[in-house]
Amino acid sequence: MSMQILTRLRHGISSVLRGQGTTTGATGASEPDDRDTARQDGTRQDGTRRDMHQGEARRGWREHARSVQRGGRERAGGRVTGPDGADGGPPAPVPPPIDREFERRYPSPGHDHRDGRPPAERGRNGTDQAPPPRQGRPEPVQDPPAGSPAHSDLVPAHAVPPRFAPVSRASQMAWLLPQEPASPPGVAADQARVGDLRIRAASVVGAGHRCERPAKPRQDAYRVAQDATGDHLIIAVADGMSDSSRAELGASVAVGTAVGLLRRELDQGVPPDRLSVERIFAEVAGNIAAAARERGLDPAHVRTTLALAVLPTRSTGVRRIAWAGQLADTHLWMLRRQRWQCLTGEAKEQFDGSALSAFLPHYPQAARAILFDLNEAVAVALLSDGVADAFSQVDGAEHWFADRWRDPPPLASFMLDVDFQAKGLLDDRTAVVVWPHAAGGPEVARP
Repeated sequence: MSMQILTRLRHGISSVLRGQGTTTGATGASEPDDRDTARQDGTRQDGTRRDMHQGEARRGWREHARSVQRGGRERAGGRVTGPDGADGGPPAPVPPPIDREFERRYPSPGHDHRDGRPPAERGRNGTDQAPPPRQGRPEPVQDPPAGSPAHSDLVPAHAVPPRFAPVSRASQMAWLLPQEPASPPGVAADQARVGDLRIRAASVVGAGHRCERPAKPRQDAYRVAQDATGDHLIIAVADGMSDSSRAELGASVAVGTAVGLLRRELDQGVPPDRLSVERIFAEVAGNIAAAARERGLDPAHVRTTLALAVLPTRSTGVRRIAWAGQLADTHLWMLRRQRWQCLTGEAKEQFDGSALSAFLPHYPQAARAILFDLNEAVAVALLSDGVADAFSQVDGAEHWFADRWRDPPPLASFMLDVDFQAKGLLDDRTAVVVWPHAAGGPEVARP
């Protein structure tokens, strides 16, 4: 009896190792074995898979034997397995492929990615000697302020508006939002190239309007456009008078109407030297007054200045005649021989923004026009008095702007220039500057 039991056990163990599903007794009859009962997770009690093919079982044992020889652990398909074949945890992290070209051009700080290791781990001739520093890498424009995080090549320099000492207290205060829900944005800016003209334009609400309650909207406005053929650049700048309750409306209507009228005249073939300043300013004044009446306002509530310019966009090798029209204290300036010259009037003798005897929409007949040769200028600029007053009110400001704007700066830098800080100069600032001698090829702004 005991011999029969031993024979049955021997045949049972052999069948399990061969991956069979039954055991055979001494009588040769097949019957279920308790060890052949499937678990709920699909494995036998002895740890083998219920659906494993005999050949797969044998290959598994061979792989297991090789893993033991390699040290008892191996990575198989991204997973870590032990010598018993059990799952050793989550998939082993697979390092992403290295983009060699990207790493060559933009190496991480302190690393040379030719083989993915830090320099201290990869020395010359098998030593731990670090390689010499890389040559030709760009440096930041300036170091960040003390106490800031360490910079990298992708951290820009800290940018602030220029400060002409002493600075105003208002310019250091927080910006407030005006009460009017449809107010113009506090900052507007543009850049463009038309023909061989390069253009920068920016308008910024002044510190006196943005920091006191109730805050006022930006009352300056500008428009830049070209005629249908692209032969002429059209510029309009207006400065709404601060003692008018809706000065921003008058300035916006003035520049929009003026640019539309000039575009119509030029498209009809009228040359710049034949433009009628009287007709243009009269029609602008009529539109401003009409816009005020539509909103139930008196025309005195929308008073504004206005300056216009029409510039030929291409040089012909001879005199390059340009046209300008102007009313009140927004003027056309020319940069020539490191000096700013006002072409449409005289700079203010005193700082008094309310001392205007003529403005729109009441005195369009006071507008005047001039013709000038654009070839004589390093740059020309239409400036509201918020910018131009600095030339006479701040020591060194005229020379600084002459040097700063002798070439087109980047647009964001130009905006900061317009938002300069100086004591007593709190009005809105607008500048549209044009450089008439662009070289061929793509434009590269001077930093």
